[in-house]
Amino acid sequence: MSDTAHAISAEVLKLKRTLALRISVGAPLALVLLNFVIYTQRSAAAAGENPLLGFAQINLTIWTIVVLPLYTALAAALVAAVDHQGDNWKHLFALPVPRWSFFVAKWMTAVGLLLISSLVLPAAVCGAAEVLKVMKPAWRDTSTPVVLVTIRALQTFCAAGLMLSLQLWVSLRWRSFIPGLAVGIVGVMILLGGVARAGLGTIVIYLYPWALPPTAMARMAEVHPNRLMVSAWGLVAGAIVAALSCWHLFRLDDTV
Repeated sequence: MSDTAHAISAEVLKLKRTLALRISVGAPLALVLLNFVIYTQRSAAAAGENPLLGFAQINLTIWTIVVLPLYTALAAALVAAVDHQGDNWKHLFALPVPRWSFFVAKWMTAVGLLLISSLVLPAAVCGAAEVLKVMKPAWRDTSTPVVLVTIRALQTFCAAGLMLSLQLWVSLRWRSFIPGLAVGIVGVMILLGGVARAGLGTIVIYLYPWALPPTAMARMAEVHPNRLMVSAWGLVAGAIVAALSCWHLFRLDDTV
């Protein structure tokens, strides 16, 4: 097994029974549960409308615009805090393992947490949709968009790559929770206050890291020619930023 594989295995063991792992499952479940309660109070759907598609749309919309950015900021801070607390970096850097492998392992575990959330979300949405069909007889003949929700959730996961890399770099660069969480909050505020008002016709929604996930998911049932481009850009740019960040952190003597 390579040094990087050993480092990744060690990171996975560190995250067992941690808040970071619980949040990766709890955040999407809490969101779906909230919308499920709201939809149980909803009256009959309009003619020709698929209420379960609307249920999926509202979950993914809130997830990509608000919950995902804040969850990503918190997850990155928690992943970094595992070794910030107790100053474990001195011990790690004393091991006969290349320093960069520890940073690569951090990125891989953070990506793993995001992937878990991106799989839990569609599973929870589809499961809640099936319960709604049982509770509301008028909805029993409507179809649950399982494939569509899963595809959009995975596209959102890819699009979030750039945002995740930026958040993790900040969290690893500074020991405090505050910089990473502040970046996430400011990113959401700019998205809601400025980028969202710019509209779908501007290039900023294809470049701004916090706008990529909602752009990849927007109008989930419609054909969006740029959807794959946004997902690919988030994934590729995230990998590039991750590589540059690992190189930067590797060269810093006062890092972590």
